[in-house]
Amino acid sequence: MQKKNYEDFPLSLALFDALPVIFFSVAMVLIAMSFRNVFFIKGAILCAVSGLSKVIWKIIIAGTQKDISVLNKQMRILMPIGFLLMLVGIIMGISLGTLSINALWHSICTFPSVLFFAITVLGMVGMSVFAFKLDGTRLCSNWIEQITNAIAQGCFLLGVLFLVF
Repeated sequence: MQKKNYEDFPLSLALFDALPVIFFSVAMVLIAMSFRNVFFIKGAILCAVSGLSKVIWKIIIAGTQKDISVLNKQMRILMPIGFLLMLVGIIMGISLGTLSINALWHSICTFPSVLFFAITVLGMVGMSVFAFKLDGTRLCSNWIEQITNAIAQGCFLLGVLFLVF
């Protein structure tokens, strides 16, 4: 299979790509401090490491123009596994009674968290559409994806912060 020819990705894009990973990771730490489920925590770590690998991939492309594709392609495998583990942790928490779905839903639906979580969902829907509609080798497409992702993950973190504090 022929490697994709990526446009010149600037270091600024690679570093900006770290923002959603940082936002997500901080939110997961805050959640894990209250919801101590090993599956949830392992899934969150796997998702964060997967996002970090993609950031490293972009830094390498920006610095050397070398495409170490495994750092990018791993997201298709590791990210879904991480989210699956998180879901298993949530289901376990509900079934063991350590997590109340009603209390969680009520918390999520409080203002202003609900606003931030709604923006997060819209951003993730947008990211899903972008995965099929945008050309990931183009610089403009990557900026659109990363700005959307940063807004979505930033709003997720804000929603969690308003729940925790």
